[in-house]
Amino acid sequence: MTEVRVMKTSDCEPGMVLASDIVNDYGAVILYQNSRLDDYSINKLTKLGLNFVKVYKDYEFKEKKNIVIEAQYNNSLEEFKQIIWDISCGRNLEMERINEVSKSLSNNFDSINDLIFCLSKVRSINEYTYTHSLNVSLLCSLLGSWLNLSHTQIEQLSYCGILHDIGKSKVPKEILNKPDALSDKEFDEIKKHPITGYKLLEQNNEISRDIAMGVLMHHEREDGSGYPFGLVSKQIHYYAKILAVADVFDAMTSNRVYKKRQPPFDVLEMYESEYLTKCDASIMLTFLKHISSYYVGNIVKLSNGSTGEIVYINPNRISRPLIKSNDSIIDLSSQPELKIVEML
Repeated sequence: MTEVRVMKTSDCEPGMVLASDIVNDYGAVILYQNSRLDDYSINKLTKLGLNFVKVYKDYEFKEKKNIVIEAQYNNSLEEFKQIIWDISCGRNLEMERINEVSKSLSNNFDSINDLIFCLSKVRSINEYTYTHSLNVSLLCSLLGSWLNLSHTQIEQLSYCGILHDIGKSKVPKEILNKPDALSDKEFDEIKKHPITGYKLLEQNNEISRDIAMGVLMHHEREDGSGYPFGLVSKQIHYYAKILAVADVFDAMTSNRVYKKRQPPFDVLEMYESEYLTKCDASIMLTFLKHISSYYVGNIVKLSNGSTGEIVYINPNRISRPLIKSNDSIIDLSSQPELKIVEML
């Protein structure tokens, strides 16, 4: 993709690839270079009054419709449910079936807009264990591309995401689905799932050691506060570091049996505070930079009842963006009493 052409935004088609960053009047990056355009992003550029964009001349056309995206997601979800059921019944993990789920996800979800569309869907709490694994797989793949990893590494990260909680197939359902706080004994049972998952994977010759180690260590933290071994920084596998960032984001923005989903910017604020020492800083900052750019241009509701448009993400306070409300600009980084409570 070396030859670049300038096109009218109205003439752009889904599948075209941007040849430069798209920046709004406030200097915020709306879309990064090498992003693949889809219907959502083209409409977003049009609404912002950006009449021309630079794209690479050669591109693969791949029309995306939300109805198709959700259908493909649901197909993968049903297959993954059956895989987990089979394992819980004592059957062996069939890597060929995992390959098919991973391939379906990678073939149908290749942009941040596709991903956020699926993450934002309100799904049954009872399906959380399954949807969480698919979402983490998608997040890991996307984060791998943002980190400029190889195709093989991104593929392995997709497997890591799908399989990271495979050990929970052996946890009693009454513990997994308990609506109240877990007892210490029950939480100790939950904390066994990385080791259980690792043992399930190491028996399969088709699964690389890197994937198995990512699954084993995905709850370890840079400061040694994680489990099951309390490892620190350099002792933790790189895939597990990526998994940790993706795992927490989806968990916090999903409805679970014991906790309601949190607004995205509440989760981003949590990353900036307590997770600065828990997650790999380089991976986390890369994730925050790219995931937050999606929300530029979105309409939000503030805690004082007013509404406005996110026009700029402060790189030093990603969770506290600039909001344009009527004819004024609200800088959330200087108004700690205000917060985003809802994405509209």
